[in-house]
Amino acid sequence: MSELKPIPVEAGEILPLDCWQSIFNHLDDHGLEAVSLVCKDFLAISNICKHSLQVIHPRVGMLSKQLKRFKQINKINLKQFIGDSDKAIVEISRTEICLQVLDIWHEGEFMTESLKELGSNPKMKNLKVFNCLMRNSNLQDNDLVVIANSFPNLEELDLRNFNFLPNYCLANDSCSPWFPTDFGVEILASKLRLLKKICIYGEHYISDRSVVALASNCVFLQDVTIKCYRNNGVTENGIGFLLRIRPNLEALSIGCIKMDCSQSTITIENSISHAKALTSLEFSRMDVSDMLLVAVAKAKLRLTKFVLHFCKKFTAMGLLMVLSNYQLTELGIVDADISDVDMELLLSTDVRKLTHLEISNCQVTNSTLFLLSTRCPSLVEIRMELIAIDGQIDDGYNNFPSPKNHRAQNLCLTYCKISDELAKQLGLVFPNLIVLDLSYCYQITSIGIEAILKSCKFLGELVLVEYLKEKIIEADNSELPEVNLEDLKLICSRIDDEGLAAIAKRCPRLVSLEVSDCNNVTTEGIKQIVQNITTLKILRMRGSDHVKSCDLLEWMLSTGNLASLKEIYLGQNDFTEEQIDQFLHRGCLLL
Repeated sequence: MSELKPIPVEAGEILPLDCWQSIFNHLDDHGLEAVSLVCKDFLAISNICKHSLQVIHPRVGMLSKQLKRFKQINKINLKQFIGDSDKAIVEISRTEICLQVLDIWHEGEFMTESLKELGSNPKMKNLKVFNCLMRNSNLQDNDLVVIANSFPNLEELDLRNFNFLPNYCLANDSCSPWFPTDFGVEILASKLRLLKKICIYGEHYISDRSVVALASNCVFLQDVTIKCYRNNGVTENGIGFLLRIRPNLEALSIGCIKMDCSQSTITIENSISHAKALTSLEFSRMDVSDMLLVAVAKAKLRLTKFVLHFCKKFTAMGLLMVLSNYQLTELGIVDADISDVDMELLLSTDVRKLTHLEISNCQVTNSTLFLLSTRCPSLVEIRMELIAIDGQIDDGYNNFPSPKNHRAQNLCLTYCKISDELAKQLGLVFPNLIVLDLSYCYQITSIGIEAILKSCKFLGELVLVEYLKEKIIEADNSELPEVNLEDLKLICSRIDDEGLAAIAKRCPRLVSLEVSDCNNVTTEGIKQIVQNITTLKILRMRGSDHVKSCDLLEWMLSTGNLASLKEIYLGQNDFTEEQIDQFLHRGCLLL
């Protein structure tokens, strides 16, 4: 047998660099990070092929280095950035990249001046998508004008303002200067003529004037979200005008719309049939009558997604009309007077194409949950929060005649009374689950969780917020093989060091672990996890009082237990600048 020839060190000796670039273009960020470690050629090619950047490190200097390294970046995500947003945006504005997408999570005074500087860079004029999520921010009309002037080619704009108004603002308009009004939205609409998607969410003092301005000026509008809570002057007259004048509208999500427009001849009910291209329709916190649902049913739309969140005045019969006329793929019903009998009626229609279903805070029980396995064979995601599951198995389900649902991958049953016996049955009915959320399910114990892990071989993410037991896996359970869990969240749980030791033994493939605010966890428990799980990349333990951060970090550095860790979340002021640099030198961020 002839000897194998060694592979050349440099990738260029195997294939031309442009061939490698074509291959690397199909890799995600994790894939590019991995191949960049192979050789210098791969490092150079991966730098060129990286087009998106998620900024986590709080130092703007680190962002500067990344922008110099990745010169083909066109999408930057600052949603997890905990540093100075203004300085970060200014740093971006001084580069030569051609930014197309910018995502920001910002708290405090709005970044008016930094956005002006960003817009002054000619290469930033091609920004297509700007998503700005704000908390307690004083977004005002002048800021909307700055956005419009700085980024005239915007196609998507998301302005979500999560503020909490003082009580006296509810009675009058004295707070309106603090938030955007019709004036700002009208300027925005007049300048952003290419706008296709807009989201106005939270505290905004707007009325039908804003809706009319957007509908009249933005002829390419396809996706509109308007949910302005408490001080909303938008009525169904304005929404009706939008539906009539923009027949190319594909998605509409509205909330807190005033429906008592008896003097108006334009309503949602008599306008919905104009929106023939509509595929997604969501109503939130508003009155939705059966007559309106009948109008939706008869409108002959292209509807595939329909959602009712905290809406009143409709009945199951109105919903039945919608389901009978459309083969939906997504359906959401939250906080409604819907029972098991109603759900059996609704699911008697053709729901074979339904892939995503949410039924939360309704009067449904186990019966509806298990009925889904027979009536909805295509379901991929099921969300049933705050439903009346009693933790028991009905006699009719003891032998479980319902067939297995092999397509369901994501199951969320938060705030439900999930017993261990019920958990076992869930594992049998949904064996191919990838994501399972049983947060605030206070009855479940390690017995039920082990049964699920045993049945669901592909389970990769498990969420157990406020889990009340010390262990999710018993250390002496020899019947449970190693599981494939990659992401485990145990926030505010009672897990202890012994519980972590069992996790380290049975979950060797964990990539992300969160034990934030877990007061039974100590430094020794975290050490066991880090020592025994060589795949762990992300470790979150903020607020875990018995974890001595300084001792843990020194131990990690001295023992070299950092081979796989990339991000460690300890909370602010729990580490020194020197430690930040030491960990960063080893490829790990302290946050």
